[in-house]
Amino acid sequence: MSVLTLGRPSVDASLILGGMPRVRLLPREVGEGQKTRALRRRLLAGLVVIVVMAILATVGATFALFAANAQLANEQSRSALLAASRAKYGDVTKLQSEVDQIVTSQPLADAGEILWAPYVQEIQSSLPAGTTITALTAATATATSVTASLMPTHIADVKITADSPQQPISDWLDNLAKVKGFVAAIPGSVTRVEDTGHYTVEVDLLVNSDALSERFAPVKAAKK
Repeated sequence: MSVLTLGRPSVDASLILGGMPRVRLLPREVGEGQKTRALRRRLLAGLVVIVVMAILATVGATFALFAANAQLANEQSRSALLAASRAKYGDVTKLQSEVDQIVTSQPLADAGEILWAPYVQEIQSSLPAGTTITALTAATATATSVTASLMPTHIADVKITADSPQQPISDWLDNLAKVKGFVAAIPGSVTRVEDTGHYTVEVDLLVNSDALSERFAPVKAAKK
């Protein structure tokens, strides 16, 4: 007697090689279209990124240009202000320059200067009692004139004529040796004045650089 068995037919397990079988029912063109659209989306996204970057770069360059122009305008404004200031204070600058030149030239102008008024007073203070100066001339000496005259080195020659109550003038010569800048006192002629009984005496006073005024000489710092 035959027995019928209902159900799924038995399948040989050795024939099952993988998972469930799949079947693509859509046409091949549909799959390729999907790939094409995905590629287009990626290209479009890349294009958008490039455009955004270009816009940002353009904006940055524009701002940099504006900043450079603003800085240039600021520098031009400062230059114009400085030029106006120089023009405004040009006279002051010129005056200061002239003052500096005067200050620089003062020691040169003063190099051979002797203040004769106070120097003559110093000579008068050396006169003995009763003696007065009747004539006085002063002249600067040059190296050539000093060499030619065979006199001691000096920068000025003061010729003094005086009226003395006595013939000897040794006391006066001793006093002249104390005068500032003294080099030598050379006595000249001695003449008796018959009307007064006095004597007209002549003395040649040689003076060195110690007699210079040095009004504009630099002030030396005090030693500590």
